Amino acid sequence: MTQGPAIGVLSPWFGGTYFGGLLGGIMPRVAAVNGRLVAIQTLDAGTYSTDYAEPPPFHHRVAWEHVHGFIVFLNAANTRYLQAAKDQGRPVVIISDDPADLRCPTVFPDNHSGVRAATAHLLEHGHRRIAFAGHVIQQDIRERHEAYAETLLAYGITPDPSLLFDTGDMQESGGELAARAMLAAGLPSTAVVVGNDPNAIGLMRTLTEAGCDLPTDQAVIGFDDLPGTAYLTPSLTTVRQPLGEVGALAVDLLSRLLDGEAVPAERHRVPTTLVVRESCGCPGPLSLTTINSDAPRTVRDTEELLATICAELELAAPEVHQGVRSAELAFSAKSITVALRDAVAGSRTMSGLELRRALLPISDRVDSYESVVTVMRLIRDHGRSLQVATGTTEDTVVTRRVEDAIYQIFVQLAQAQSSLQAAYAKSTMSALGTQYLVSMQLLRSQERDPRSLDWLRTTDIRGGCLGLWPVRSGRADQSCLDVITTFDRAADGHVTGGSTAVELFPPADVTAMADIAAGDMLYIAHLKVGSADWGMLALVGPIEATLAEGRETMNQWAALLSVALEHDAVLNTMREQEEYLRRAALYDELTGLPNRAHFRDRLTVAMARAARRPANCYAVLLLDLDGFKLVNDSLGHEAGDLLLQEVARRLVVNLRPTDTAARLGGDEFAVLIEDFENPQAPPALAERLQEMLSAPYHLAGTDVMVSASIGIAPGADGYADTQAVMRDADAAMYYAKSRGKRAHAVFAPSMHESAVNRLQIQGDLRHALDNDELRLYYQPIVELSTGRVSGAEALIRWQHPTRGLLAPGEFLSVAEESHLSLRLGNWVMQEACRQAREWRGEVGGRSFRMSVNVSNRQFWHSRLIDDVRRCLDAGAVDPGGLVLEITEGVIMYDVKLAAEMLTTLSGMGIQIHIDDFGTGYSSLQALQDLSFDALKIDRSFISQLTTSPRSKELVRTIVTMGRNLNLDIVAEGIEEPAELEAVRDLGCTHGQGYLYSRPVPADAFTAYLEARRSR
Repeated sequence: MTQGPAIGVLSPWFGGTYFGGLLGGIMPRVAAVNGRLVAIQTLDAGTYSTDYAEPPPFHHRVAWEHVHGFIVFLNAANTRYLQAAKDQGRPVVIISDDPADLRCPTVFPDNHSGVRAATAHLLEHGHRRIAFAGHVIQQDIRERHEAYAETLLAYGITPDPSLLFDTGDMQESGGELAARAMLAAGLPSTAVVVGNDPNAIGLMRTLTEAGCDLPTDQAVIGFDDLPGTAYLTPSLTTVRQPLGEVGALAVDLLSRLLDGEAVPAERHRVPTTLVVRESCGCPGPLSLTTINSDAPRTVRDTEELLATICAELELAAPEVHQGVRSAELAFSAKSITVALRDAVAGSRTMSGLELRRALLPISDRVDSYESVVTVMRLIRDHGRSLQVATGTTEDTVVTRRVEDAIYQIFVQLAQAQSSLQAAYAKSTMSALGTQYLVSMQLLRSQERDPRSLDWLRTTDIRGGCLGLWPVRSGRADQSCLDVITTFDRAADGHVTGGSTAVELFPPADVTAMADIAAGDMLYIAHLKVGSADWGMLALVGPIEATLAEGRETMNQWAALLSVALEHDAVLNTMREQEEYLRRAALYDELTGLPNRAHFRDRLTVAMARAARRPANCYAVLLLDLDGFKLVNDSLGHEAGDLLLQEVARRLVVNLRPTDTAARLGGDEFAVLIEDFENPQAPPALAERLQEMLSAPYHLAGTDVMVSASIGIAPGADGYADTQAVMRDADAAMYYAKSRGKRAHAVFAPSMHESAVNRLQIQGDLRHALDNDELRLYYQPIVELSTGRVSGAEALIRWQHPTRGLLAPGEFLSVAEESHLSLRLGNWVMQEACRQAREWRGEVGGRSFRMSVNVSNRQFWHSRLIDDVRRCLDAGAVDPGGLVLEITEGVIMYDVKLAAEMLTTLSGMGIQIHIDDFGTGYSSLQALQDLSFDALKIDRSFISQLTTSPRSKELVRTIVTMGRNLNLDIVAEGIEEPAELEAVRDLGCTHGQGYLYSRPVPADAFTAYLEARRSR
């Protein structure tokens, strides 16, 4: 058989009387052409009881390649979406909405006809003060209000604006709101037309609770004829929409468009009808008396009875209708006639069981109490007609037999109705049980992956498919879907994997499962709840019109699945977080090496192993980078981090797999080695690591060099815990650092004293800075050609309260480690400038220069230039009277930045001297680009001038280079007359050293100057 068109239905929901009723009209028409029904929910999964004036923000073109045209319920999609469908050749028909900016056929239940009948009915009851209550922002409610107003005008009544009560929504709560407003206004009306049944139900309840007698005090008519309105007290008179006819007409119009017919873009209306019950003041259909007349209807024979019952129940007899054949209906009607004739004649009547079986074809079609009463009334009228035909209406015995027969028939119909209700209740409980099972499976996603769709096995769904948005570059790509799972009950299996465009979802084999002849449609829900948007769920199953809109099980399953996916994502995030925290607790985030805690755990294991087997030797090497702070300060923390990562990499590649490298913090690393036989293995490893770590690093466009000071603590029986091992390695490392860069040392007990001394010095030094214990000593700098004192170098000393006067070598390294060097440097500069101001007029005036040493940290500190300006201003010192002495090793870490700083300082008039020249790593090419005024030759060269020709030639080279660059040359450490004579002969311009004077306090230096002048 040729496959017919696939009709796409866009709707906010697919359950309930309205939406289910429309689908009920659509499905037979689609089935008649062997088509398929693709129902796409445009509201987020799990949404219910929502009134919306604007279309939902649904934009996904899901299943477009499977759909030939769309039927749209209300404003389920915006006009941009629908226009795009039309532009791609998919015609559109809209039900109950008529957007101004989209041309297409529309189908409406005729709101006007039903409301006109309702308003006229109230007027015929004698009402003149008739109100209207409804949510008039909705288009269909506006039309109903217009029909109400037009009818009043047609009867000569001007509509009173004060009798319009806006409900604010389409729910029962809106009706309650309107009722309270009516009561507050003194109940100005005697009747009210209500825009829809939920509003009417809420209004009636509130008025009744307020003591109103309905319909005496207020007659009420609703709109929609919802299930249950007939069971209210009083039963609700309402307007019935022919939803099945509306849906069928929409399919017919769309089919004509698909066939290429030019269907006008105009409204097509289907009349609505008034259903009279009790709330308007009428007896209502639940009364067994004939409505509006006490005379019984004449129902003469079986054929007339059958035709009348079929007409009342809207059956299409004698044609087949939903599995009920005309022969079965005819047999049931004939059985009723036979039972009544037997009663008239006094013959034997059928037993209860026989009668019940005979009545089943009719009982199966009686689906409401109103239908039961209607059929009962027809049977009663038929019994009376039979009596009239035999002339026995006055015979009380015959009348009693007929009434008894009618009673038996009524009982059987009531029993059948009870059976139907019990079956419905059982079906409902089964559905609730299924919903419970599905909920439990989806909400326990930690036990079973909800994406497998295994939970569908507990339902009657024929098939399904789950598609999730793929995540690319941290964002969901909503142009396609990853097909996670396809479920097919008939095949008893799953298919997973693959990706498809949104327009092609679900795969064709899933759409093929939707057999409309079996009452199945393809349902697609957007897996979006709140801000969480996962993708699409497609299910093949029946319409669920008996459930309220938004309460359909498929809609709820989609919501539960969305929540389960969210829950699963949260669990995965928690697992990842747990793994992250676990790793963070054990590993350094920057380098990926074990951290201090993890290293000590491994050390604990190594110590336990060595305790069991003494041959398993172990040792800890503690590494501290020399010059790391300079890299951090000069090139920035990012470059410092890169350096640490590279150090970590070099450590790992130079260790055995059984060894452990760790970062303890800052620029401190540790290495644990085990299972070595040669006791020289740890020192040998230290030398190898130092060589490897000393190779240049290329960072931020600059080659930099660092080295490592390494302390070694070999494992020993005396160690009781890891803290002792780490303490001894630390002591050895500081001992190595005190011997200069790139040194290593094996722990010895004597090193403890040195470590304790460092700690003591650190604490005392902080106290010294706060309590004026620091002193400046001054050593003269002499102009060699004249012997005149041209300046002095300020050198720090510490007047310790218990240890006496301490030289810089005893505390400056500790100051650098504890970051006190900046405070020391600033204090020296301030004190030197203050002293220079006192001497300015006494020792040579402006030609006298004060030299101050600048440490690595002080130079690279971002406030050095500001600090210099502040000290000059505070001391009222001319910038030309200040000399900053900087070692070549400091400026070579970042020559470009150093050049900028030196240029700024020179521009201020400050002189720059390169201290200890020749002892560090430098580039002559770099030096020629720097702004400085003098070179200071280190004492290590001067002390060998008279004994080493090689040293003499090196000094000669430095002097020659300095003269060629127009620089002053200062010879440091002159202690012997022969050394003085040598530096003069080589061309040095200035000198300083013990030959002239040791560093002395300020008053002694003043006396020294006076003595020199008096010679």
